[in-house]
Amino acid sequence: MGWPQVGYVSLEDVDGYAEYLSRLVSDAPPSVAALASVTWREARIAAWRVEETGSHDTAGVDDQPTRSVLATVVVRNDEVLDTPDGLWRRWNHAEVTLRFTRAVLDPPDTAPLDVLAGDVTISRGEIAHVDADVWELRLLLSPTGELAVHFRDVTIEVRPVDEDDWVRLEQRAPHGWHGPVPDGWVEWATPAVRAAAHGDVGGLSLALDGIGTDPAGIDEVDPRWGFAPLHAAVWFDNRGTTEALLERGADVRVEDAEGRTAMDIADERGSRRAEEILLAWFDRSAHDADQGN
Repeated sequence: MGWPQVGYVSLEDVDGYAEYLSRLVSDAPPSVAALASVTWREARIAAWRVEETGSHDTAGVDDQPTRSVLATVVVRNDEVLDTPDGLWRRWNHAEVTLRFTRAVLDPPDTAPLDVLAGDVTISRGEIAHVDADVWELRLLLSPTGELAVHFRDVTIEVRPVDEDDWVRLEQRAPHGWHGPVPDGWVEWATPAVRAAAHGDVGGLSLALDGIGTDPAGIDEVDPRWGFAPLHAAVWFDNRGTTEALLERGADVRVEDAEGRTAMDIADERGSRRAEEILLAWFDRSAHDADQGN
């Protein structure tokens, strides 16, 4: 992961987890090391409170004022026990309380993500070293999108909770934001479509270059769900993978199974970041065409 240089590391998704975590614990502040040790997959946000501080001591994102963020997350880890009667799975639950100070959120308004909905889970967490004293926690929320917290200070408390606490979170009202097929479809899509949907530029490159497998066609429509990678990137309003696909030559005219182009999906979904990238691409194409005439 090139520690301590700036860059992302998804501790849940790479080989050598123990070695990376060992280095992180050694080099990072204790609170960040503790944050990196959390297993985010399947976690649910139990409480989320944002307080404006009025401070302009920014945390690495443009000139936005910082905030204080208090989040309570319940994580669920499975433990497989080898008993005389055979293997037995036991679920363990823990409540993780996070207090970020001098933080900047992306997106600033988390309402569209509905982080407290009953069907919203954290499917992946990433830690990034953004600047000298600025860190980022990036959470992939299924099925609603990405949430990034840039911060300088964080405090963490962990305590065990009963499974009933988890059950109560599942019983909250669902978000109601459903894709072209029931929620969770992305996890069953082709590698290129899945990476584009998750905003995973590195994984997208691996899929398109065919590292360890046959290369994927950049405009290849997933036969099961009817999306090409660009459709998936725009559906979840992922700027990074939208831009990466266009730079690699993705065809904006390709239609999904319902006859929609990427721009149609951006309009329908209100995917403003992806739409901005698409419009800029159209402007460049028009300019290049004028220059060629």
